[in-house]
Amino acid sequence: MIIYQNKNINGNFFILPNDIFKKKMNPRDFIVYSYLKRCADSRQQCFPSIKNIAENCCISSVTANTAIKNLSENGYIDIAHRYDGNGQLSNLYTVLKI
Repeated sequence: MIIYQNKNINGNFFILPNDIFKKKMNPRDFIVYSYLKRCADSRQQCFPSIKNIAENCCISSVTANTAIKNLSENGYIDIAHRYDGNGQLSNLYTVLKI
């Protein structure tokens, strides 16, 4: 294992697995997966709204929903629906290993 040290790196980046290119995802799913990976914490979980996903990926909410559905069906993410006393909150997404 090679460890690189670069004092110019400020932590403003995220890592995607190289194998993502072997999956032949369409661009819509790729960008949404990448955004969820960027938002994920150390447990690989995040909870952005569909609106935020769409805005940050420069796609419509309908397209974001379609991508989320495809990513879930293909085993790239898990979705947990979160609720409080007033209804549904944003979903909790777990980004799975590729």
